[in-house]
Amino acid sequence: MAPGNYRYPQVKTPLRRQVHAPSPVSKFGLFTWRREVERNHSTRNYNKSLKRNALDLPLRYRTNREVDDDDVEDMGMVENVAMDVDKAEENEKEVSLDDVNLESSFPVTDVSSFEAYRKVLKSAENRTFKLKDRGFGNVLKERCRGLIRSLRSFFIQDDEEPVEDEPFRPLSKEDETAVKQAFSANVQNILVTHENSNIDITGETLRCLKPGQWLNDEVVNLYLVLLKEREARDPNKFLKCHFFNTFFFTKLVHSGTGYNYGAVRRWTSMKKLGYHLIDCDKIFIPIHMNIHWTLAVINIKDRKFQYLDSFKGREPRILDAMARYFADEVRDKSEVEVDVSHWKQEFVQDLPEQSNGFDCGMFMIKYIDFYSRGLDLCFTQEHMPFFRVRTAKEILQLKAY
Repeated sequence: MAPGNYRYPQVKTPLRRQVHAPSPVSKFGLFTWRREVERNHSTRNYNKSLKRNALDLPLRYRTNREVDDDDVEDMGMVENVAMDVDKAEENEKEVSLDDVNLESSFPVTDVSSFEAYRKVLKSAENRTFKLKDRGFGNVLKERCRGLIRSLRSFFIQDDEEPVEDEPFRPLSKEDETAVKQAFSANVQNILVTHENSNIDITGETLRCLKPGQWLNDEVVNLYLVLLKEREARDPNKFLKCHFFNTFFFTKLVHSGTGYNYGAVRRWTSMKKLGYHLIDCDKIFIPIHMNIHWTLAVINIKDRKFQYLDSFKGREPRILDAMARYFADEVRDKSEVEVDVSHWKQEFVQDLPEQSNGFDCGMFMIKYIDFYSRGLDLCFTQEHMPFFRVRTAKEILQLKAY
């Protein structure tokens, strides 16, 4: 070939490598940077860049929130990154693969890459462990209960108060002043008299409700009478119950002669009560054992005999006597044979306990109060000072609430 006529062969662009991966739909304006790259960059950079995993590329639209592993509030909040298609088409800019640094240390604000997802998942796990250590589950349960109580108020009339809140309703200043004056009254003065039960409450009798004092029979018996009158005023709000007085058990089970149904047979006549015991939901029997108050319950509704002791004591003989008495009573008054051998005998253990040596009587009457409402025993030792003043107020007004 003659000198000067030599021409180098024209460089031909190699065939485009086929990428075996899903291709985004270009008509939405997404990922149009691929065409830009083909026009503006060399084949070498293009092929080299295609080897990178497309999932490792950060999105061009990022949220303003950063995922901070140390921030408990942000660790659990993983925002879904949504792209506005119309806005993307208007503001679309050229993106160069050379400008994309996959190893950059910017804060993780998207979860498009596996590494970012792994970090967010680890952060969520750390947050869960921290919340468990801080007792978040218990706090959440209490908040849920509070929310349920607030929602229930929408379905209750304005003049009606939720039953579970009534036992803890605060006293007015006038009531507290009246109780304080009654505690300071002359010991011989008769403060109130309940005519139907013929019970007198003197200044000395009422003082058993002062802090640190043991409850006496007069206060306990009058309070149980007031609970029965409360049920009669609003039978739809309370369970149908019978409340024996503090002398019943000592008559039924004498320390010398033992079990004697005949000694209490006339206590529950239809003429005297107006109903049979078998028609009740629960029957309460207060028991005074020398210096300690306990409670026995004939739970007809749930077919079991229960024993409640604020010291969590157990007295099987008491429940045996209750089972025998109920069978004799139903046979005598209703002429029905009741097989109580299959009824459960329960020594209630999940109950509020006393932490001193003088509140056993208060625990006993509050067991009765809450059970007659159909409530769980949701009070503690800390409530006893308030319950003492509340009980004194109810006795002075001759009305239980």
